[in-house]
Amino acid sequence: MNYFLAFCLALCWGTAFLASKNIVDVLPPYWGTFLRVVAGLLFFVIFFGIRHASFKCPARELWRPWTISLLLILLPFAALSWGLQYTAPTVGGIFNGTVPIWSFIAGAIILKGIDRFTWRRAVGVLIGLVGLLVIMHPQLQAALQVPTGKMALWGYFALLLMALSYGLGNVLTKKIMVDNTNVGWEANTFHQYLFAAVILGIISVLAEPTPTLHIFNTKLVLSIVSAGVFSSAVAFLLMIALLKHWGATRMASVTYFTPIVAMGTDILFRGRMPHGAELIGMGFIFVSLWLIQKKVEG
Repeated sequence: MNYFLAFCLALCWGTAFLASKNIVDVLPPYWGTFLRVVAGLLFFVIFFGIRHASFKCPARELWRPWTISLLLILLPFAALSWGLQYTAPTVGGIFNGTVPIWSFIAGAIILKGIDRFTWRRAVGVLIGLVGLLVIMHPQLQAALQVPTGKMALWGYFALLLMALSYGLGNVLTKKIMVDNTNVGWEANTFHQYLFAAVILGIISVLAEPTPTLHIFNTKLVLSIVSAGVFSSAVAFLLMIALLKHWGATRMASVTYFTPIVAMGTDILFRGRMPHGAELIGMGFIFVSLWLIQKKVEG
């Protein structure tokens, strides 16, 4: 059963990039992100309502879900949407695969004693960075030659920001939420999505034109539901279930399959074959993850 949950989680995470690309093909990036978050918020309102869960959170504790919301929802979702305007779902999935690298670095610095640097892990980090440079190298060259290449390069940096935000958010979740039992996880989750929805709604209204209803075709609506409900809300519930049964280290192995699913959906639904640099870079990143996540003896 746990392997089935892991398979479903990999599908949920991996298909987020195709769905997000479909959204930004039609909607401005912040509006697309806002609607994705609203879809997730509505799901949790219904789900927690059925469970009769409490949404109450003391005012003095609100900074906790708001901080996690900024790092795990608002910033990475928006960065992904913006970056996918100029890059492919495959690239988004590969960059997302580097999250454990940044989580390890942040954890080694912030959560002293839980993760620590070793020579093997340091080599793993360097190999992961080499993988990213391999992926970005063709775009770095293009940026020097054509104007559109510069925008694609900025798209890569936006995806890197997404991965960094996820990495830091994963670490701070333990520090300021998991170790804090004053507020239930249902209330924490609700306030995370509510905060992100409110802030993104304000940004969207101020920064982008309001989309008209006639552009909401079946493909767009299904993509919003897929990204907001399945790739975000349902994926969150699956992750919690796997954390309980497998623990954080083993659950993180699902990360290996996310880029593969993203690449597969990119090929299947958009007909885009991965470039050689992307495959080589992904190979470097997989080696990096293995070196970092392998248990330290002693």
